[in-house]
Amino acid sequence: MKKLSSVLIFIFVTAGIVICLSSSIFKNSVVKASSAQAAQGFVVMELFTSQGCSNCPPADELLGKYAAQNNPNIIPLSFHVDYWNRLGWKDSFSNAGFSQRQRLYASSIANSSVYTPQLIINGNEEMVGSEESKIASAVTKALALQPAVTIAIGSQQIKEGELIIQYSTTGNIAHNNILALLVQTRATTKIKAGENNGATLASYNVVRSMVSVPAKVAGSCTLTIPAGFISNNYSIVLLAQNTGSLKITGTVKKSI
Repeated sequence: MKKLSSVLIFIFVTAGIVICLSSSIFKNSVVKASSAQAAQGFVVMELFTSQGCSNCPPADELLGKYAAQNNPNIIPLSFHVDYWNRLGWKDSFSNAGFSQRQRLYASSIANSSVYTPQLIINGNEEMVGSEESKIASAVTKALALQPAVTIAIGSQQIKEGELIIQYSTTGNIAHNNILALLVQTRATTKIKAGENNGATLASYNVVRSMVSVPAKVAGSCTLTIPAGFISNNYSIVLLAQNTGSLKITGTVKKSI
């Protein structure tokens, strides 16, 4: 009986080792598969935020973590809305056009509304901008999808306070616009009023200038350069976006 017990214990222990090894191998294969998919897909993360919103700093910091990865397939963007400006602090990066962009998403995405901090993933999914686990899941899902449009940035020229960008596209650009963005990599602001009074806030990948043009096989965009522009703290992002669904179909980023 003692011998039989020893045999059974050996079988159970061995089985446990096999199960553990199998589980580990399976987990690693999933990670490798996800990495391979991420190399092909893309995700554009549009955070609608404000320096006047006390709930926004955690979302800003989370966006900053994605920006710090410097992954060309992950494009985090910070759009500062202007509707908080009347509540005590005028956001230095706010723009009425960004608020309008958020309202367009609210009318396009089911069960959506206008609030901060709100994150839009690839133009067709929204969530609270500080929900870390939900965002991570959405990012992984988006990275598994193939872009319908490929964009290449060509020459860039700075002239009389404007940045002129040449671009080319491949893929299905029917019913698409090209959205050109001038993006400031990082900024720090001392807040002197409003809900965040006394705080020093860091902002990441701040959209400073935006223009939309009909997509072409080869075309150009002209962006206004903001005051205090320093080229090594800026990049260019181009998005292809469906004019009906607002789904983002392709993107590219390039340093200036």
